Amino acid sequence: MKKLLMVITFLIGFSSFCQENIKVDVVDYIKEVQIWKKQGNNMSFTFWIPTSYWEIALKDSPSVSPGYVNYISSLFQDYVFICALDLEINTNATMTYTLEQDLRNSISIVDGNGMDYFPLENDQITEEVFLMSESLSPMFAQMLGQMGEGMHFYFFEIKDKQGNNIIDEYTKGEFTVKHSNHDFKFQLPLVCLLPPKTCPKDGAEMKGNWNYCPFHGEKLE
Repeated sequence: MKKLLMVITFLIGFSSFCQENIKVDVVDYIKEVQIWKKQGNNMSFTFWIPTSYWEIALKDSPSVSPGYVNYISSLFQDYVFICALDLEINTNATMTYTLEQDLRNSISIVDGNGMDYFPLENDQITEEVFLMSESLSPMFAQMLGQMGEGMHFYFFEIKDKQGNNIIDEYTKGEFTVKHSNHDFKFQLPLVCLLPPKTCPKDGAEMKGNWNYCPFHGEKLE
């Protein structure tokens, strides 16, 4: 798990990102959007890739123009993009992966109202999104080594009646990704994207989702 966190952080390529004057710590960001489950020799993994990920990942890259960053973000903005993995670690240290179709058959998302959603088939997403995801897949596989061979991408369309995304990293809520007999629950908004609060007693900086100082009991400002 530590290796995966390091590799994904390497994919991002820098330690922090200022978004609307909020300094986003990349390690904190990754911790909030990826969840591991381990039971015996079985390991399952879910990596939710929000739209903000692409700006954070590519914003300061000298080889990527701001226009291209906006292009990638716009490609995925209508979808919930999930990277999933399920594997068994064998006694000889090799890994056996759940096949893409078997994982697809088991994966779903449950929104905060208990509604179930299932992954779109390839012909239900745009050709541009499909081609971009195909180009990302070998990159993950190559950089993650043996473990990357078992990672698969899935897209969901989760919108309200007005066509707005129900799952948004900036909006209060929650959702659960289910696959491989595990539940992966995500809380929203992502704490690392919130402006920090301060304790009125000593001015200490606190997490943006906290209401009271855990040390003094004072309401945060």
